[in-house]
Amino acid sequence: MTRLSFITSVCLIGLLTSEATRAADLTVGANIGNVPWEFQDENGDYVGFEIDLVNQIGDRLGMNVEIINIPFSGLFSAVQSGRIDIALSSITVTERRLESVAFVQPYYDSAQSLTVDSDSNISSLADLQGRVVAVDTGSTGDMWITENNARYGIGEIRRFEGLVPAMLDVQSGRVDGYISDIPGLEYFIRDKPYFKVVQRIETGERYSMVLAEGNPLADQVNDVLTELKRSGFVAELHRSWFGSEPLASSSTVSVVDRPRSTSVGGRDAGFAQTFLNWGVLLNSMPLLLAGLRVTLLLGATSIACGLALGLFLAMVRLYGVRPAGVASKMYIDIFRSIPILVLLIVVYYAPPFAGIQLSAFAAAAVALTLVSGAYTAEIFRAGIEAIPSGQFEASHALGLNYRHTMLDVILPQAIRVVIPPLTNNCINVIKDTALASVVAMPDLLKQANQAQALEANPTPLIVAALIYLALLWPLVILVGRLEKRFRQEYSQ
Repeated sequence: MTRLSFITSVCLIGLLTSEATRAADLTVGANIGNVPWEFQDENGDYVGFEIDLVNQIGDRLGMNVEIINIPFSGLFSAVQSGRIDIALSSITVTERRLESVAFVQPYYDSAQSLTVDSDSNISSLADLQGRVVAVDTGSTGDMWITENNARYGIGEIRRFEGLVPAMLDVQSGRVDGYISDIPGLEYFIRDKPYFKVVQRIETGERYSMVLAEGNPLADQVNDVLTELKRSGFVAELHRSWFGSEPLASSSTVSVVDRPRSTSVGGRDAGFAQTFLNWGVLLNSMPLLLAGLRVTLLLGATSIACGLALGLFLAMVRLYGVRPAGVASKMYIDIFRSIPILVLLIVVYYAPPFAGIQLSAFAAAAVALTLVSGAYTAEIFRAGIEAIPSGQFEASHALGLNYRHTMLDVILPQAIRVVIPPLTNNCINVIKDTALASVVAMPDLLKQANQAQALEANPTPLIVAALIYLALLWPLVILVGRLEKRFRQEYSQ
């Protein structure tokens, strides 16, 4: 046995050593699903224009490349924190972003576009008055439509984490149009006749790769890009992925200078300026406050409905007829077992196929209520069962009927018992509201993500975390004090 253990240990050490030698030299973050730039093929491999480009850059630099799937809104903070070396996802160079991160020379000239359902009566941006428009969180399309909102009278801007969920909402009719990069949209709808691009929006944008400010790798990557352009490799990628020749004057062919901030010296990349930037905080505060209002409203709605549902389920399980009790127990067990994120996506995306349209708020409230109700039911059940049976017997001896026994004797005592766990459950519900951001719900987390993507700075996310802390920490302390108080009362 000792010899076998020694051999096993040697093998494990060898495997770990070999893995270490193959560790990536260049970690790249990309929003996988952003066709045709980076997406998964039928074999599950990462492919795309930018995937081919960064792999070639890695080869020229003699580095192993590792691709990590990161949502677009998280790419900038991932670069600044050092989690990844390079971020790519058809990222547009903007002056605002140049103040916080570094870009290499651009390699694609692009524009935005408006895509709608093929049966839609929308034919241009002029038809968007009062309509709901989808964009990618923190993208150039998001920036453009926000700046031009008053001009076109947009009814609502809904922000998504990627092309696919946004196009699903276009198809279901929840949103009237989707504004995003035209190359990706034309590639995506090439075999989907139920979508159409109705207008190209000229923005003069150019795509590039993002690195941390001051990273010496930026100059090396930029030099390799120059070589790849002069050798015709980038132009060949354009022909391969888009089936057309790039313009000779475009950044796909022409060698151009690295873009740099026009601000004097740019922003200081120190810790305080990166993670606690006062200017970014002031710019982001309106978004964060708007998100906080939505979070509080969604949390209060879900908690109230969950309490009512939980009490009903507990009473049915304890005192209902046997079939109803069994059904209640099955409901509780099922919804305590389903991950809330899975339920939220099902509730949001499935009903439209049956002709039922739920808003993001309604879908999130329903999902949170269904799960919260299941947990609340078990809390109420435990509280009621904790009441001594003598209380029931005394009530019957006094001639109280079932309703008065429950309302006047049992529930008042049970509620005192369950207040601490119920408060803890309420805390969990408020935290779970952050999951609603995946269905374009403009809650606190969603707005923080948008702000940090627009500013290319993680300060809004840090502030959002502090807001959650300020909101929930007092409740956590309250739970502890209530538990201590009730424990003392029952020990007397």
